[in-house]
Amino acid sequence: MPSLPPSNISLTYSSPSSTPHLTYLPLKDPASNQLIIKVRYAAINPCDIQLWHSTLVGWARFGREGTMGWDYSGTIAAVGDSLKGKWEVGDEVLGLCDGPAAQGTFTKYLTISDKAPIARKPKGWTLAEAAAVPLVTLTAFACLDRLPPAKPFIAHRRVVVSGASGGTGMWCVQLAKKVYDCHVTAICSGQNADFVRELGADEVIDYTTPNVPQALVNHCSGGLKFDMFIDCVGGTGMFGIWREIIQKEGTYITIVGDKTSRTVSGPPLTYFTYPAQVLRHCLGWVFGPRYAAVILYDESKYLEQVTRLTDKNEVKVVVQEIIEGILEEGSEKEAWERASTLLEQGRIRGKVVLKVQK
Repeated sequence: MPSLPPSNISLTYSSPSSTPHLTYLPLKDPASNQLIIKVRYAAINPCDIQLWHSTLVGWARFGREGTMGWDYSGTIAAVGDSLKGKWEVGDEVLGLCDGPAAQGTFTKYLTISDKAPIARKPKGWTLAEAAAVPLVTLTAFACLDRLPPAKPFIAHRRVVVSGASGGTGMWCVQLAKKVYDCHVTAICSGQNADFVRELGADEVIDYTTPNVPQALVNHCSGGLKFDMFIDCVGGTGMFGIWREIIQKEGTYITIVGDKTSRTVSGPPLTYFTYPAQVLRHCLGWVFGPRYAAVILYDESKYLEQVTRLTDKNEVKVVVQEIIEGILEEGSEKEAWERASTLLEQGRIRGKVVLKVQK
């Protein structure tokens, strides 16, 4: 078995919004229930930017360095005793780190427990593509699992996805079609309309048109309302008409909350910073439609389900850009600036991925 290096390199930061830097720490052998992953690629997500800016998260660390990154792809470098036979050194995998207090995936070697979401990389994906999948697909499943039961004599449940060309939105479109057999109305820019149709959207509404809420009301003019509205953008623009367009047993799901800033933390913290969400949630349980601000699932079975769809060529991964140099001395600041700027500006089709090492 190849030996592990004596030390590890990670990207960390000292205080909120401070420039990230490289940290060198000893690399320990895995415990019995742990794997060590040689990280090849790691995706950057809006939550990375939000946690980096958050003073609350900075205060909660009590002086410890902040870590970065949630999802990754790579090869298994070491296997704990209780996991031998299930996993082997050299297996190509994708997955998610254990949570906000975990090591972070912007690192050369990642230690995870047997509880962390992980799956074998499908042959049809590159390692860069595999890194773009875990967080967004686990979030999409968390949204779509809240669909109301299908009704007799109605062919397909109807779902709206706002922000349909983004990292999570594109998976909500694909999984709504391939796993949940829904009719999908996508909201995105006109320049991305063909892209989301290729993903499976049945109808597309250009969000730059004058009145998107009225366009959705018009889609319900025949009396058939939507079963779910998935908000991947944020804001409150739909709450003037949401009961007109979502059936009583349906659900309004947001992964952003009422906020619109890309640098402010999202759910579940938005329940505290935007009290209207709490009221909306409670009233929805009583009167309908329901309202929920959700975070991702953390179970391997959902990643495995996505990889099976990939083996059948039923879903696609889109990587807009691969950024190199994030863990190279002298290049890490430029790489971080490029990645964080792209995320804060938005307008991303698919995902931005960082190349960690060869």
